[in-house]
Amino acid sequence: MASVLGQMRPGFTTTVDKMKLLSSPASGFVIPLGPFSWIKRSHAFAVSCRLSSNKDFAVPRRGAIAFIFSSFILSHPDLRDAAFAQSVGFREYVDTFDGYSLKYPQNWIQVRGAGADIFFRDPLVLDENLSVEISSPSSSRYKSVEDLGPPEEAGKKVLQQYLTEFMSTRLGVRRESRILTTASRTADDGKLYYQVEVNIKSYANNNELAVMPQDRVARLEWDRRYLSVLGVENNRLYELRLQTPEKVFAEEENDIREVMDSFRVNKVVA
Repeated sequence: MASVLGQMRPGFTTTVDKMKLLSSPASGFVIPLGPFSWIKRSHAFAVSCRLSSNKDFAVPRRGAIAFIFSSFILSHPDLRDAAFAQSVGFREYVDTFDGYSLKYPQNWIQVRGAGADIFFRDPLVLDENLSVEISSPSSSRYKSVEDLGPPEEAGKKVLQQYLTEFMSTRLGVRRESRILTTASRTADDGKLYYQVEVNIKSYANNNELAVMPQDRVARLEWDRRYLSVLGVENNRLYELRLQTPEKVFAEEENDIREVMDSFRVNKVVA
Protein backbone atom coordinates (compact mmCIF):
# COMPACT_ATOMS: atom_id res chain seq x y z
CA MET A 1 0.00 0.00 0.00
CA ALA A 2 1.58 3.21 -1.06
CA SER A 3 0.98 6.23 1.11
CA VAL A 4 -0.22 9.36 -0.62
CA LEU A 5 2.42 11.30 1.26
CA GLY A 6 4.96 8.60 0.61
CA GLN A 7 4.77 9.42 -3.08
CA MET A 8 6.22 12.83 -2.25
CA ARG A 9 9.40 11.33 -0.82
CA PRO A 10 10.93 8.24 -2.47
CA GLY A 11 12.75 5.57 -0.53
CA PHE A 12 10.54 5.37 2.50
CA THR A 13 10.07 2.09 4.33
CA THR A 14 6.74 0.76 5.54
CA THR A 15 5.46 -1.17 8.53
CA VAL A 16 2.01 -1.71 7.04
CA ASP A 17 2.63 -5.18 5.61
CA LYS A 18 4.45 -6.33 8.75
CA MET A 19 1.64 -5.29 11.05
CA LYS A 20 -1.38 -6.08 8.87
CA LEU A 21 -2.43 -9.13 10.91
CA LEU A 22 -2.22 -7.22 14.18
CA SER A 23 -4.33 -4.34 12.95
CA SER A 24 -7.47 -6.05 11.75
CA PRO A 25 -10.44 -3.74 12.43
CA ALA A 26 -12.51 -6.78 13.34
CA SER A 27 -10.17 -7.74 16.16
CA GLY A 28 -10.41 -6.33 19.63
CA PHE A 29 -6.74 -5.45 19.63
CA VAL A 30 -5.63 -2.77 17.22
CA ILE A 31 -2.17 -1.37 16.66
CA PRO A 32 -2.02 1.77 14.52
CA LEU A 33 0.34 1.66 11.60
CA GLY A 34 0.54 5.38 11.00
CA PRO A 35 -0.79 7.51 8.22
CA PHE A 36 2.57 7.63 6.50
CA SER A 37 3.81 4.45 4.89
CA TRP A 38 7.43 5.56 4.97
CA ILE A 39 7.50 5.56 8.76
CA LYS A 40 10.51 3.69 10.05
CA ARG A 41 9.88 3.23 13.73
CA SER A 42 6.89 3.52 16.00
CA HIS A 43 6.43 3.84 19.71
CA ALA A 44 2.97 2.74 20.56
CA PHE A 45 0.75 2.77 23.55
CA ALA A 46 -2.44 0.79 23.14
CA VAL A 47 -5.51 0.74 25.11
CA SER A 48 -8.44 -1.55 25.22
CA CYS A 49 -11.68 -2.23 26.93
CA ARG A 50 -15.00 -3.90 26.40
CA LEU A 51 -17.81 -1.65 27.59
CA SER A 52 -20.96 -3.17 29.04
CA SER A 53 -23.80 -3.52 26.58
CA ASN A 54 -26.35 -3.47 29.41
CA LYS A 55 -27.35 0.19 29.46
CA ASP A 56 -29.25 -0.24 32.75
CA PHE A 57 -25.99 -0.92 34.53
CA ALA A 58 -23.57 1.00 32.32
CA VAL A 59 -21.35 3.31 34.41
CA PRO A 60 -18.56 5.55 33.09
CA ARG A 61 -15.34 3.65 33.66
CA ARG A 62 -13.39 6.40 35.33
CA GLY A 63 -16.40 7.52 37.34
CA ALA A 64 -16.90 4.04 38.81
CA ILE A 65 -13.23 3.64 39.68
CA ALA A 66 -13.07 7.11 41.21
CA PHE A 67 -16.17 6.41 43.33
CA ILE A 68 -14.80 3.14 44.74
CA PHE A 69 -11.37 4.63 45.37
CA SER A 70 -12.67 7.81 47.00
CA SER A 71 -15.06 5.87 49.25
CA PHE A 72 -12.20 3.77 50.55
CA ILE A 73 -9.86 6.71 51.05
CA LEU A 74 -12.44 8.88 52.80
CA SER A 75 -13.12 6.09 55.28
CA HIS A 76 -9.41 6.09 56.27
CA PRO A 77 -8.38 9.55 57.52
CA ASP A 78 -4.74 8.54 57.74
CA LEU A 79 -4.67 7.82 53.99
CA ARG A 80 -6.80 10.74 52.88
CA ASP A 81 -4.16 13.47 52.90
CA ALA A 82 -1.58 11.32 51.14
CA ALA A 83 -4.06 10.22 48.49
CA PHE A 84 -5.23 13.70 47.60
CA ALA A 85 -1.65 14.93 47.46
CA GLN A 86 -1.16 12.68 44.42
CA SER A 87 -3.05 13.02 41.16
CA VAL A 88 -3.44 10.40 38.46
CA GLY A 89 -1.24 12.63 36.34
CA PHE A 90 1.16 11.89 33.54
CA ARG A 91 4.65 10.61 33.03
CA GLU A 92 7.05 12.17 30.58
CA TYR A 93 8.61 10.05 27.88
CA VAL A 94 11.79 11.44 26.31
CA ASP A 95 13.52 9.77 23.38
CA THR A 96 16.91 11.46 23.06
CA PHE A 97 18.04 9.08 20.33
CA ASP A 98 15.20 9.89 17.91
CA GLY A 99 14.50 13.37 19.21
CA TYR A 100 11.01 13.79 20.66
CA SER A 101 9.17 13.91 23.96
CA LEU A 102 5.59 13.67 25.22
CA LYS A 103 3.45 12.99 28.26
CA TYR A 104 1.33 9.89 28.71
CA PRO A 105 -1.00 8.74 31.53
CA GLN A 106 1.09 7.34 34.33
CA ASN A 107 -1.15 4.31 34.87
CA TRP A 108 -0.38 2.95 31.39
CA ILE A 109 1.85 -0.12 31.36
CA GLN A 110 4.56 -1.22 28.96
CA VAL A 111 3.96 -4.36 26.92
CA ARG A 112 6.93 -6.08 25.34
CA GLY A 113 6.86 -8.10 22.16
CA ALA A 114 3.97 -6.09 20.72
CA GLY A 115 5.74 -5.39 17.43
CA ALA A 116 6.82 -1.85 18.30
CA ASP A 117 9.99 -0.40 19.79
CA ILE A 118 7.99 0.84 22.78
CA PHE A 119 4.43 -0.10 23.57
CA PHE A 120 2.26 1.13 26.44
CA ARG A 121 -1.36 0.45 27.16
CA ASP A 122 -4.03 1.40 29.61
CA PRO A 123 -4.81 -1.75 31.60
CA LEU A 124 -8.52 -0.92 31.61
CA VAL A 125 -9.46 0.22 28.10
CA LEU A 126 -8.97 -1.75 24.86
CA ASP A 127 -9.78 0.50 21.97
CA GLU A 128 -7.53 3.48 22.65
CA ASN A 129 -3.93 3.75 21.61
CA LEU A 130 -1.13 6.23 21.21
CA SER A 131 1.98 5.99 19.07
CA VAL A 132 4.84 8.05 17.70
CA GLU A 133 6.10 7.41 14.20
CA ILE A 134 9.12 8.91 12.45
CA SER A 135 10.23 9.07 8.85
CA SER A 136 13.46 7.43 7.80
CA PRO A 137 16.53 9.59 8.56
CA SER A 138 18.31 8.42 5.43
CA SER A 139 15.62 9.34 2.91
CA SER A 140 13.68 12.31 4.29
CA ARG A 141 14.78 15.93 4.03
CA TYR A 142 12.01 17.90 5.69
CA LYS A 143 12.68 21.47 6.70
CA SER A 144 9.26 22.30 8.10
CA VAL A 145 5.87 20.69 8.58
CA GLU A 146 4.73 23.15 5.93
CA ASP A 147 6.42 20.85 3.42
CA LEU A 148 3.17 18.85 3.69
CA GLY A 149 1.19 21.82 2.46
CA PRO A 150 -1.40 23.71 4.54
CA PRO A 151 -3.10 21.87 7.44
CA GLU A 152 -6.18 21.16 5.32
CA GLU A 153 -4.10 19.39 2.69
CA ALA A 154 -2.19 17.40 5.30
CA GLY A 155 -5.52 16.39 6.86
CA LYS A 156 -6.73 14.93 3.57
CA LYS A 157 -3.58 12.87 3.24
CA VAL A 158 -3.76 11.65 6.83
CA LEU A 159 -7.38 10.55 6.37
CA GLN A 160 -6.61 8.82 3.09
CA GLN A 161 -3.84 6.81 4.70
CA TYR A 162 -6.15 5.72 7.52
CA LEU A 163 -8.69 4.52 4.97
CA THR A 164 -5.94 2.68 3.11
CA GLU A 165 -4.91 0.90 6.30
CA PHE A 166 -8.47 -0.10 7.07
CA MET A 167 -9.25 -1.50 3.63
CA SER A 168 -10.98 -4.85 4.06
CA THR A 169 -11.44 -7.87 1.82
CA ARG A 170 -14.54 -8.90 3.75
CA LEU A 171 -17.83 -8.70 1.88
CA GLY A 172 -20.29 -6.05 2.97
CA VAL A 173 -17.80 -3.84 4.81
CA ARG A 174 -17.85 -0.12 4.26
CA ARG A 175 -16.28 2.91 5.93
CA GLU A 176 -17.66 6.35 6.55
CA SER A 177 -15.13 9.08 7.26
CA ARG A 178 -14.80 12.81 7.63
CA ILE A 179 -12.22 15.34 8.69
CA LEU A 180 -13.31 17.01 11.90
CA THR A 181 -10.64 19.69 12.33
CA THR A 182 -7.25 20.73 11.00
CA ALA A 183 -5.11 23.41 12.62
CA SER A 184 -1.59 24.68 13.07
CA ARG A 185 0.03 26.00 16.23
CA THR A 186 3.39 27.28 17.34
CA ALA A 187 4.43 25.64 20.60
CA ASP A 188 6.61 27.07 23.35
CA ASP A 189 9.66 25.57 21.63
CA GLY A 190 9.07 27.93 18.70
CA LYS A 191 8.31 25.09 16.28
CA LEU A 192 5.24 24.78 14.08
CA TYR A 193 2.96 21.76 14.54
CA TYR A 194 -0.08 20.58 12.60
CA GLN A 195 -3.06 18.95 14.33
CA VAL A 196 -5.57 16.77 12.48
CA GLU A 197 -8.69 15.07 13.81
CA VAL A 198 -10.79 12.64 11.80
CA ASN A 199 -13.72 10.34 12.48
CA ILE A 200 -14.07 6.92 10.88
CA LYS A 201 -17.01 4.54 11.23
CA SER A 202 -16.96 0.91 10.09
CA TYR A 203 -20.11 -0.95 9.06
CA ALA A 204 -20.51 -4.62 8.20
CA ASN A 205 -23.45 -6.72 7.02
CA ASN A 206 -24.75 -9.22 9.53
CA ASN A 207 -25.18 -11.77 6.73
CA GLU A 208 -22.84 -10.86 3.90
CA LEU A 209 -23.59 -14.02 1.91
CA ALA A 210 -27.34 -13.48 1.84
CA VAL A 211 -28.87 -13.30 -1.64
CA MET A 212 -31.67 -10.84 -0.87
CA PRO A 213 -30.69 -7.25 0.04
CA GLN A 214 -33.17 -7.16 2.91
CA ASP A 215 -31.28 -10.04 4.52
CA ARG A 216 -28.03 -8.07 4.51
CA VAL A 217 -28.43 -5.60 7.38
CA ALA A 218 -25.48 -3.28 7.98
CA ARG A 219 -24.43 -2.82 11.59
CA LEU A 220 -21.93 -0.44 13.15
CA GLU A 221 -18.70 -2.26 14.05
CA TRP A 222 -16.82 0.67 15.51
CA ASP A 223 -16.85 4.46 15.65
CA ARG A 224 -13.48 6.06 16.39
CA ARG A 225 -11.75 9.40 16.51
CA TYR A 226 -8.17 9.62 15.25
CA LEU A 227 -5.99 12.55 16.29
CA SER A 228 -2.56 13.39 14.89
CA VAL A 229 0.10 15.94 15.74
CA LEU A 230 2.77 16.46 13.06
CA GLY A 231 6.13 18.14 13.52
CA VAL A 232 9.49 18.33 11.75
CA GLU A 233 13.01 18.28 13.20
CA ASN A 234 16.33 16.68 12.24
CA ASN A 235 15.09 16.65 8.62
CA ARG A 236 12.49 14.07 9.69
CA LEU A 237 8.71 14.06 9.94
CA TYR A 238 7.34 13.07 13.37
CA GLU A 239 3.77 12.09 14.08
CA LEU A 240 2.01 11.62 17.39
CA ARG A 241 -1.07 9.52 16.79
CA LEU A 242 -4.00 8.83 19.09
CA GLN A 243 -7.08 6.69 18.67
CA THR A 244 -10.14 6.64 20.90
CA PRO A 245 -13.74 5.44 20.58
CA GLU A 246 -16.11 8.34 20.03
CA LYS A 247 -18.30 7.17 22.92
CA VAL A 248 -15.48 7.74 25.43
CA PHE A 249 -13.84 10.73 23.76
CA ALA A 250 -15.86 13.30 25.71
CA GLU A 251 -14.92 11.63 28.98
CA GLU A 252 -11.21 11.56 28.18
CA GLU A 253 -10.85 14.61 25.96
CA ASN A 254 -8.94 16.68 28.51
CA ASP A 255 -6.32 13.95 28.95
CA ILE A 256 -6.05 13.45 25.20
CA ARG A 257 -5.59 17.17 24.63
CA GLU A 258 -2.88 17.31 27.27
CA VAL A 259 -0.99 14.50 25.57
CA MET A 260 -1.30 16.25 22.22
CA ASP A 261 -0.16 19.60 23.62
CA SER A 262 2.86 17.97 25.28
CA PHE A 263 4.33 16.58 22.06
CA ARG A 264 7.68 18.15 21.11
CA VAL A 265 10.28 17.31 18.50
CA ASN A 266 13.85 17.91 19.64
CA LYS A 267 17.22 18.39 18.03
CA VAL A 268 19.35 15.25 18.13
CA VAL A 269 22.93 15.93 19.16
CA ALA A 270 25.31 13.76 17.15
